[in-house]
Amino acid sequence: MSEARAGGYNLDNARAFHRGLRAGGVDFAVYVPDSILDPVEALLESDPEVQTVVCAREDEGIAIAMGAAMGGKTPVALMEGSGLGLSGLILARGLIQRTPLLLLVGHAGDIGGQFDYHAATRMVGQATLAGLGIPHLTVLDPALIETLVREALVTVRGQRTPVGVFVPRHISRAG
Repeated sequence: MSEARAGGYNLDNARAFHRGLRAGGVDFAVYVPDSILDPVEALLESDPEVQTVVCAREDEGIAIAMGAAMGGKTPVALMEGSGLGLSGLILARGLIQRTPLLLLVGHAGDIGGQFDYHAATRMVGQATLAGLGIPHLTVLDPALIETLVREALVTVRGQRTPVGVFVPRHISRAG
Protein backbone atom coordinates (compact mmCIF):
# COMPACT_ATOMS: atom_id res chain seq x y z
CA MET A 1 0.00 0.00 0.00
CA SER A 2 1.46 3.36 -1.00
CA GLU A 3 1.55 6.30 1.37
CA ALA A 4 -0.97 8.07 -0.86
CA ARG A 5 -3.48 5.30 -0.09
CA ALA A 6 -2.71 4.63 3.59
CA GLY A 7 -5.60 3.58 5.80
CA GLY A 8 -8.00 3.50 2.91
CA TYR A 9 -7.68 7.26 2.38
CA ASN A 10 -6.32 9.15 -0.58
CA LEU A 11 -3.67 11.16 1.27
CA ASP A 12 -2.68 13.07 -1.87
CA ASN A 13 -6.18 14.53 -1.97
CA ALA A 14 -6.08 15.27 1.77
CA ARG A 15 -2.82 17.15 1.25
CA ALA A 16 -4.41 19.09 -1.61
CA PHE A 17 -7.21 20.21 0.73
CA HIS A 18 -4.63 21.21 3.34
CA ARG A 19 -2.58 23.17 0.78
CA GLY A 20 -5.70 24.93 -0.49
CA LEU A 21 -6.80 25.84 3.04
CA ARG A 22 -3.38 27.18 3.98
CA ALA A 23 -2.94 29.05 0.67
CA GLY A 24 -6.34 30.62 1.31
CA GLY A 25 -5.20 31.86 4.71
CA VAL A 26 -6.91 29.39 7.04
CA ASP A 27 -5.34 29.60 10.50
CA PHE A 28 -8.18 28.20 12.62
CA ALA A 29 -9.99 24.87 12.23
CA VAL A 30 -12.82 23.38 14.23
CA TYR A 31 -14.15 19.95 13.51
CA VAL A 32 -16.48 17.19 14.50
CA PRO A 33 -14.54 13.98 13.73
CA ASP A 34 -15.75 12.54 10.43
CA SER A 35 -14.72 9.43 8.51
CA ILE A 36 -14.52 11.25 5.17
CA LEU A 37 -12.44 14.21 6.37
CA ASP A 38 -10.25 12.38 8.91
CA PRO A 39 -6.94 12.79 7.03
CA VAL A 40 -7.58 16.51 6.43
CA GLU A 41 -8.36 16.94 10.13
CA ALA A 42 -5.11 15.16 11.02
CA LEU A 43 -3.08 17.42 8.72
CA LEU A 44 -4.65 20.53 10.27
CA GLU A 45 -4.00 19.17 13.78
CA SER A 46 -0.32 18.63 12.97
CA ASP A 47 0.13 22.08 11.37
CA PRO A 48 1.61 24.44 13.98
CA GLU A 49 0.24 27.45 12.08
CA VAL A 50 -3.38 26.28 12.49
CA GLN A 51 -5.17 26.43 15.81
CA THR A 52 -7.56 23.47 16.01
CA VAL A 53 -10.56 22.71 18.18
CA VAL A 54 -12.49 19.43 18.33
CA CYS A 55 -16.17 19.71 19.24
CA ALA A 56 -19.15 17.41 19.71
CA ARG A 57 -21.85 19.04 17.57
CA GLU A 58 -21.77 20.73 14.19
CA ASP A 59 -23.72 23.81 15.29
CA GLU A 60 -21.29 24.21 18.19
CA GLY A 61 -18.36 23.99 15.78
CA ILE A 62 -19.83 26.59 13.46
CA ALA A 63 -20.41 28.95 16.40
CA ILE A 64 -16.81 28.47 17.60
CA ALA A 65 -15.46 29.09 14.09
CA MET A 66 -17.60 32.22 13.71
CA GLY A 67 -16.28 33.50 17.02
CA ALA A 68 -12.74 32.92 15.76
CA ALA A 69 -13.58 34.92 12.61
CA MET A 70 -14.80 37.78 14.78
CA GLY A 71 -11.46 37.58 16.58
CA GLY A 72 -9.52 38.01 13.32
CA LYS A 73 -8.91 34.38 12.36
CA THR A 74 -9.65 32.79 9.00
CA PRO A 75 -11.64 29.70 10.02
CA VAL A 76 -12.79 26.47 8.49
CA ALA A 77 -15.39 24.21 10.09
CA LEU A 78 -15.15 20.55 9.09
CA MET A 79 -18.11 18.24 9.60
CA GLU A 80 -20.34 15.54 8.24
CA GLY A 81 -23.15 16.78 6.00
CA SER A 82 -26.08 15.71 8.11
CA GLY A 83 -24.84 18.00 10.89
CA LEU A 84 -25.78 20.96 8.73
CA GLY A 85 -29.38 20.06 9.52
CA LEU A 86 -28.66 21.00 13.14
CA SER A 87 -26.99 24.23 12.12
CA GLY A 88 -29.58 26.34 10.33
CA LEU A 89 -30.02 28.85 13.14
CA ILE A 90 -26.32 29.55 13.70
CA LEU A 91 -25.71 29.74 9.95
CA ALA A 92 -28.56 32.25 9.62
CA ARG A 93 -26.97 34.28 12.41
CA GLY A 94 -23.66 34.18 10.56
CA LEU A 95 -25.33 35.45 7.39
CA ILE A 96 -26.98 38.33 9.20
CA GLN A 97 -23.72 39.24 10.96
CA ARG A 98 -21.74 38.80 7.71
CA THR A 99 -19.38 36.32 9.34
CA PRO A 100 -16.86 34.76 6.94
CA LEU A 101 -16.59 30.99 7.31
CA LEU A 102 -15.61 28.07 5.10
CA LEU A 103 -17.56 24.85 5.70
CA LEU A 104 -15.74 21.70 4.56
CA VAL A 105 -18.38 18.99 4.58
CA GLY A 106 -17.96 15.23 4.23
CA HIS A 107 -20.64 12.89 2.90
CA ALA A 108 -21.87 15.19 0.17
CA GLY A 109 -25.14 13.34 -0.31
CA ASP A 110 -24.83 13.33 -4.09
CA ILE A 111 -23.04 10.06 -4.67
CA GLY A 112 -21.24 7.39 -2.70
CA GLY A 113 -23.63 7.08 0.23
CA GLN A 114 -22.86 3.50 1.15
CA PHE A 115 -25.22 3.18 4.13
CA ASP A 116 -28.95 3.78 4.45
CA TYR A 117 -28.44 6.37 7.19
CA HIS A 118 -26.47 8.51 4.72
CA ALA A 119 -29.86 9.34 3.20
CA ALA A 120 -30.29 11.88 6.01
CA THR A 121 -27.20 13.68 4.74
CA ARG A 122 -28.64 13.78 1.24
CA MET A 123 -31.86 15.27 2.61
CA VAL A 124 -30.45 18.04 4.82
CA GLY A 125 -26.83 18.86 3.94
CA GLN A 126 -27.00 20.82 0.72
CA ALA A 127 -30.67 21.67 1.25
CA THR A 128 -29.86 23.62 4.42
CA LEU A 129 -27.27 25.72 2.63
CA ALA A 130 -29.49 26.20 -0.41
CA GLY A 131 -32.43 27.20 1.78
CA LEU A 132 -30.33 29.90 3.42
CA GLY A 133 -28.84 31.06 0.13
CA ILE A 134 -25.32 30.03 1.18
CA PRO A 135 -23.06 29.39 -1.82
CA HIS A 136 -21.82 25.83 -2.03
CA LEU A 137 -20.23 23.34 -4.39
CA THR A 138 -19.26 19.68 -4.51
CA VAL A 139 -15.69 18.69 -5.36
CA LEU A 140 -16.00 16.05 -8.07
CA ASP A 141 -12.53 16.24 -9.63
CA PRO A 142 -9.48 15.82 -7.36
CA ALA A 143 -7.39 17.91 -9.76
CA LEU A 144 -9.49 20.95 -8.76
CA ILE A 145 -9.32 20.59 -4.97
CA GLU A 146 -6.76 23.32 -4.28
CA THR A 147 -8.30 25.77 -6.73
CA LEU A 148 -11.86 25.26 -5.50
CA VAL A 149 -10.86 25.60 -1.84
CA ARG A 150 -8.82 28.75 -2.53
CA GLU A 151 -11.62 30.29 -4.62
CA ALA A 152 -14.21 29.41 -1.96
CA LEU A 153 -12.05 31.27 0.55
CA VAL A 154 -11.88 34.28 -1.80
CA THR A 155 -15.69 34.38 -1.68
CA VAL A 156 -15.73 33.83 2.10
CA ARG A 157 -13.44 36.81 2.66
CA GLY A 158 -14.68 39.06 -0.13
CA GLN A 159 -18.39 38.65 0.53
CA ARG A 160 -18.08 37.99 4.29
CA THR A 161 -20.32 34.96 4.07
CA PRO A 162 -20.27 31.26 4.82
CA VAL A 163 -19.46 29.04 1.83
CA GLY A 164 -19.83 25.25 1.74
CA VAL A 165 -17.48 22.81 0.01
CA PHE A 166 -18.86 19.28 -0.06
CA VAL A 167 -16.48 16.31 -0.27
CA PRO A 168 -17.95 13.03 -1.55
CA ARG A 169 -16.56 9.67 -0.53
CA HIS A 170 -14.71 9.02 -3.80
CA ILE A 171 -12.56 12.13 -3.28
CA SER A 172 -11.43 11.15 0.22
CA ARG A 173 -11.26 7.38 0.08
CA ALA A 174 -8.89 5.25 -1.96
CA GLY A 175 -10.60 3.10 -4.53
